[in-house]
Amino acid sequence: MRKLVFLISISTHLFSQDKLGYISSTYAGVSSIYINPTNLLNSKIFVDINIVGASLFVENNLVYFPKKEFAPVFKKFTDPVQNLKEVTKRGFLNLKIEGPSVGVSFDNFSFGFFVNGRVMGAAKVSKDLATLAIKNSSQNNFIGKSVKNQNAFFSAGAWVEFGVNAAYMYRRNHYSFRNVGVNLKYLVGIIHTDIRLNDLDYDITNDNTIDNVHVKAAYKFNEPNWNAGKGFAVDLGWSYSRMLDPVSNYYPNNKKANGCKHIDYKFKFGVSITDLGFINYKKNASVKKLEYEDGGINLDSSKINSVESFDTEISNAGNGLKVKSKNRFIAIMPVGLSAQYDYNFENKFYLNSILIIGPYIFGNVKRPDMLATTLRYDRKYFGAAIPLSLYDWRYPQLGFSLRFGTNFIIGTDRAGFIFGKVRDTYGADIYFNLKIALFKHCGAKKRGMKSIYDCIRKDKGLLFD
Repeated sequence: MRKLVFLISISTHLFSQDKLGYISSTYAGVSSIYINPTNLLNSKIFVDINIVGASLFVENNLVYFPKKEFAPVFKKFTDPVQNLKEVTKRGFLNLKIEGPSVGVSFDNFSFGFFVNGRVMGAAKVSKDLATLAIKNSSQNNFIGKSVKNQNAFFSAGAWVEFGVNAAYMYRRNHYSFRNVGVNLKYLVGIIHTDIRLNDLDYDITNDNTIDNVHVKAAYKFNEPNWNAGKGFAVDLGWSYSRMLDPVSNYYPNNKKANGCKHIDYKFKFGVSITDLGFINYKKNASVKKLEYEDGGINLDSSKINSVESFDTEISNAGNGLKVKSKNRFIAIMPVGLSAQYDYNFENKFYLNSILIIGPYIFGNVKRPDMLATTLRYDRKYFGAAIPLSLYDWRYPQLGFSLRFGTNFIIGTDRAGFIFGKVRDTYGADIYFNLKIALFKHCGAKKRGMKSIYDCIRKDKGLLFD
């Protein structure tokens, strides 16, 4: 049992943010559509090709690395220390692998396709339950104590998404665009696990045993397998762009209609909803609701270290156990509501703000709320940004991002872990992209002269008049 609860608690502290220093760049191309499907419109890049990319963030309020004792850039490492503050332990996991993807911005339209692998999870557990799980020296303080009304959850999933993007400038005024866009995604589920402890009471008899256990819980899981579930999701976006020059006859990246002129925005504002969808799991899936009264559990002899072993162990609990079961379930995707604002200072500097709200819908993997402001410097062959973000309304974080050409991007939304000198390290973050960008060719093609005869033939009308 201890191993399972520890799995729940430690998994609460992983969270991957959204490449805050890069996704709003005017050179982000296809990478920008994940926060708002309209972002590729009026891109300075004609065709953006993502070869590979990845992002991973770890956020933790259960354990930490003490400041000045953990600094990877200086090759200093130490063992983690448990956070004993009386706070609920919670967090979020989001690992993303960006496969081959292409985005095109042309005229009033943008379109593209993408392939991503994603892992996402969320959890919450009390400090008492987390301490019981990891069983350190402070555990002795709990012997003889009754713990009541414990609630916890752990939900995680892994899937692959195959998507297409389309966006359209549906209305233009003299100095503005209004845009609408969509990402349509076909989802292939690999694994989904959801554990809900709706009520948990127990007495800690000694260091190894809990008695008088009363638990109301529900869980669902499937055995990991490619194509274990199938589903669909959609991202919807709308945006308004206030332009620096008149755009009545402006058609981005259309050389015939517009020459090589690119008009930038003074500011733009957008709203979007992302990951609105589901995966239906049918293969080797299990769903159970249970209630267990007045039992006891020996923490050392229990063999529970996974959801599958929990299923076997709880079935042997005997008297006092009530179970309802079925063999299929629907996993709701981690919906995000977002608003974005970007301001152009007209000197290659931009200021961006993003708000993300993660609603809790039908037991889905809830993404955390976040507010971020990013100062960005954007040129064609170099970009840099400094994002300041507030994760889950608790944890302020400072990051940076660097773009070399339009080919290599590297950054972090939490730079403190690299140096480990400012404060205790509760998390880490890193992301990168390898890309190829194609711009609309604007130079006039010059015909090379192969001989003197070519020159004479070219001016034949003048020579023989």
